[in-house]
Amino acid sequence: MKETFILGMIGRTIPIFFSLLCFSFAMKAQFPLDMKTYADSLNRVINTTKNDSVKAQAYLNLMAYWANEDTAKAKQILQQARTLGARYPYIIATSYASEGFLFFNIDEVRSEVAYLKADSLLSKFATPVAYRTRSKIWNNIAVIRQLNDRDRDHIDIILNKAVPLARLANDSNMIATEITALAVTFMNLEQYDKAEIYLNEAIKILERLPDQFNRLAAAYNRAGENFLLLKKYPQAKAVLNRLENILAPYPESEQYSIYCLIKGMYEHYLGKYGDAINSLDKGIARASGTNKQRTILELKFQKTRTLLAFKKYTAAKKILTELLNDKEAIEQASNRVEMYKELATANAGLGNMPEAYQWQKMYTQLSDSLTEVKLTKDINELEIKYHSAENEKKIIRLESEKKQAVLAGKNSRLTSWLLAVGCFLFISIAGYSIILYRKNKKISDQQLKDIQQQQEIKLAQAMLQSQEEERNRVARDLHDGIGSMLAAVKINLSAITSDIGEQYGQQIKDAMHQLDNSASELRHIAHNMMPDLLLRYGLEAALKELAESFISKHTSVDLQCLNISQGIPLSEQLSIYRIVQELLTNAVKHAGAGNILLQCSQNEKIFLITVEDNGKGFDIEDGSMHHGMGIANIKNRIAYLNGTIEYFRKKSPSGTIVNIELYVTI
Repeated sequence: MKETFILGMIGRTIPIFFSLLCFSFAMKAQFPLDMKTYADSLNRVINTTKNDSVKAQAYLNLMAYWANEDTAKAKQILQQARTLGARYPYIIATSYASEGFLFFNIDEVRSEVAYLKADSLLSKFATPVAYRTRSKIWNNIAVIRQLNDRDRDHIDIILNKAVPLARLANDSNMIATEITALAVTFMNLEQYDKAEIYLNEAIKILERLPDQFNRLAAAYNRAGENFLLLKKYPQAKAVLNRLENILAPYPESEQYSIYCLIKGMYEHYLGKYGDAINSLDKGIARASGTNKQRTILELKFQKTRTLLAFKKYTAAKKILTELLNDKEAIEQASNRVEMYKELATANAGLGNMPEAYQWQKMYTQLSDSLTEVKLTKDINELEIKYHSAENEKKIIRLESEKKQAVLAGKNSRLTSWLLAVGCFLFISIAGYSIILYRKNKKISDQQLKDIQQQQEIKLAQAMLQSQEEERNRVARDLHDGIGSMLAAVKINLSAITSDIGEQYGQQIKDAMHQLDNSASELRHIAHNMMPDLLLRYGLEAALKELAESFISKHTSVDLQCLNISQGIPLSEQLSIYRIVQELLTNAVKHAGAGNILLQCSQNEKIFLITVEDNGKGFDIEDGSMHHGMGIANIKNRIAYLNGTIEYFRKKSPSGTIVNIELYVTI
């Protein structure tokens, strides 16, 4: 058989092999070459850790190992990972990426669906590891499209999905992976010179990174094949030498069998057919990994080519007969064409011309059929291009005819447009003016209202201050003036008691007792007008005395004070005291309360007052109740302290709850 025929058959099977390598590189490069040791380390993590998320992630990584060995066990491990990671959205998202990997060689549709779901879930995580995983996902979706002869989709996905995500992850490993994937695409398109540029760039990146032997081995395998197709044999030999050093410690790795395939092809090109067959047999024996069957298939195809070139027709025919019974081998028409052609060559070499003729006939029919399909496709494409060209001419002619009409209509439309714009601007300005006027009027009204409210508050404050000053003056006058006079009268009466007989002595004593009661009542009135205890000991002591003053055999007052500061200004303490005094007075005098709970507390600048009684209460909805002198004084003092007041009427038992919130200076 001629060498040119062998090279031609190799070229026709390259796209399948490159797609296989691209997937292997994308999915397996993150694992070490020694997968057995790696699997053992994952089992140790699973058996020793108690953290569910860590254990779930270990299960997902272990599933990738068992996907190559036992699909049923891999599915079971995937379910265990999802059960453990049910509470972790990121684990669930990555589990779908693992599912896509598991079904890649079993069910491409299910694989792509799982990958797309994983990408959708992972898009919620803006982290480097999420970007890295999504880049791998899109790389593998691109491979699925490529395996279905959708090279355009493959290029689009790599350039617009996988590469941008790898850059977002700032991951040199992933960037090298995507660059290699682009190189594979150009190899599929037989643009080997361009593929060489990308492969060299990927190798340079990977050689600078530590612990990337598997990725580097995969890139070297691609580069070696590309050099063979470019007939750059010295460069191919250099790559094979480098690969041999990298893979020597890992003869069981998936990359080793691919290395054997590249080496066998190289030896074939040099005419060393015996060495080539040995290399290919070693690759078949060492094949492993997710793509084991596809790798063996390519190795066998290459072996038949080499055996035919070596004139080992019987051995070649035996392998080809086995391949005819391999469902995966005959699935693609291009593979069948090659097998029919090589069977014709093998039988012709053995002198079995009738059988050779039959295989040649089958080869010709299938080849012509494929050529016809391709020709029909090319004719259809040409027809589409022709119709497109004719349509373009019509479009150009119609556009030319319309230009004048369009040009004539432009002036009319421009005039209408300018008029419409002018009207719109006028309406907009008018509307804006109205809105601005209303807004300013509303602001002015609110400002006037605020000013009026401030004036009312200032007036109330002035009135309260005047009241307190007048109370203080009257209290002093009562205490110092009338109090002193009553004391003097009592002294004078005491002095003349001894000079009066028994007839008037008792009357004088009664008069002195009345003077004592009058003096006591006078002191009580003076104290109510200006609590002396507040001035001397502060608000809390004054409130306690105030509460005790309301206690009687019919009334109990429970006072609770919390965190009351001594640093509150005296005027504000006095206002608080008056508010409490008025509330207690209302509860006893108007509500007839028997039990009163008084709570006073302070939290920084906020002072809280709560009064709860069991009296008869009052109708909160009754507006007249809010205009009494006592309520008015309370409101004025609350306004003075920028506070608020709320009333609540208890239904069972009856009574009233008053909550007041004040703002004090500290």
